[in-house]
Amino acid sequence: MISTNKILVVDDEAVIRELLSDILEDDGYPVETTHNGPAALDLLRKRDDFVLLFTDIMMPDMDGIQLIREARKIRPTLIPIVMTGFATLETARAAVKEGAYDYVLKPFSLSEVKLAVANAIERYRLATENARLRELTEIFAISESMASIREEPQLLDFVLRAALNQVGAYRGSLMIATEDGESLEVAASQGLPAEASTTTVKIGEGISGQVARSGDAILVEDIRRHPDVVEISRGLPENSFVSLPLRSKLAAPSKEAVGQANVVAVLNICGKHGNGCFSDADLKTLSIVANHAAAALDNVRRIRIAEEAHLATLQAMAQLLEARDAYLNGHSVKVRDVACLLAECLNLGPAEREIISVAALFHDIGNLGIETDLLGKEDPLTTEELDILRKHTLIGYEILKATEALLPDHVHVVRSHHERVDGSGYPDGLTGDEIPLLVRIMSAAEAYVAMASDRPYRKALPNDRIVEEFRTHSGTQFDPRIAQLIVELIHGGKLG
Repeated sequence: MISTNKILVVDDEAVIRELLSDILEDDGYPVETTHNGPAALDLLRKRDDFVLLFTDIMMPDMDGIQLIREARKIRPTLIPIVMTGFATLETARAAVKEGAYDYVLKPFSLSEVKLAVANAIERYRLATENARLRELTEIFAISESMASIREEPQLLDFVLRAALNQVGAYRGSLMIATEDGESLEVAASQGLPAEASTTTVKIGEGISGQVARSGDAILVEDIRRHPDVVEISRGLPENSFVSLPLRSKLAAPSKEAVGQANVVAVLNICGKHGNGCFSDADLKTLSIVANHAAAALDNVRRIRIAEEAHLATLQAMAQLLEARDAYLNGHSVKVRDVACLLAECLNLGPAEREIISVAALFHDIGNLGIETDLLGKEDPLTTEELDILRKHTLIGYEILKATEALLPDHVHVVRSHHERVDGSGYPDGLTGDEIPLLVRIMSAAEAYVAMASDRPYRKALPNDRIVEEFRTHSGTQFDPRIAQLIVELIHGGKLG
């Protein structure tokens, strides 16, 4: 069987090159020879199939030690063996310092050359296996990390950073198919100028658009050799790049998937450290990352669809519960609107507003566990009935806490929205700053909606009475700052 481990022999003496070729090819090693260092470096730049460099030390133009130094810059895994008829301790040390694996003296014997090459090839095999094992271990760790991420933006950012790290690059982007499947938009980027990070590309246009349409990866080692690629590259600053598709494996692809290839995203990698060129090995590594990323993206979207369906079911249940009582119909939506207005006036960020908006819609879902007659009772409630009614916060907490679509903050707002700043609330008797700000907002918003709405036992309170209630209970039931804000909003005509 012919070995695929190719050997490059460099010597200015043709007879030595021929002799080594005969010896090595007899043992099944493919050999290529050249007469000097510059020519050898050209071969190494053009080809990546050499694993061993056999070079003389004493040569014109460039000596063997210089050749080893430059060759390992081009191909770090290359294993050099030096040969010379002028062996000295100094030359041996110099050769080893530059990375030479072994040293053969001229005139050399057949067995000596074969042993040196066999040992070097075995070293290469072990190094390659170890590198492959490390790569597989890293890919496995990356895959595990992807599988643990539940938010799509976070996943896409992680995928891009992992891909860049695996191939030693510093610039790239991950583009996601838009909902209509007509374009790609940048969802994660690194090392790109600000204007490029908001790029949108039509499917079929540019490099990414062509990859999305065809479903085939593109590897360009030197764009200058591909005039057709230059025309669609949009002024790419690097000469070498890789662009790969992420294909959905869902039985029924999402509406974002592009064409028959079911491409949902395109990974673009350029800017290899050291101005190097991307190789077939890089493409294989990135293909593995892309395949794992596509599966993780499918998983995130499956979970999101299931969670949205679950939330829709819970919301429908909450709305059905309210619809059974004319006095409570639309209560949660009203509470949400007031709570979101308060959050906006308090300059809370988008994430906090989202939490309070969603939590408001479910804040009374625990009433599903309370008897309907008790919820609509017109007469004053007994102490026992009040204790039962107050359990709705804990029932709601139990219903929602296993819902993966909701964050712990959502669920804690539901649990604690009847807490009071003086500690007289329920279910935990929290006081002051023990009560999160979002809970204090929700508590005030629900109290306002309750006072401003008709109830079985009374009509809605007028604005002046509501203002009086918030002023009276500021610092006891309500956070003083929030109570004052509600008073100002009523006086300003934004509430009431």
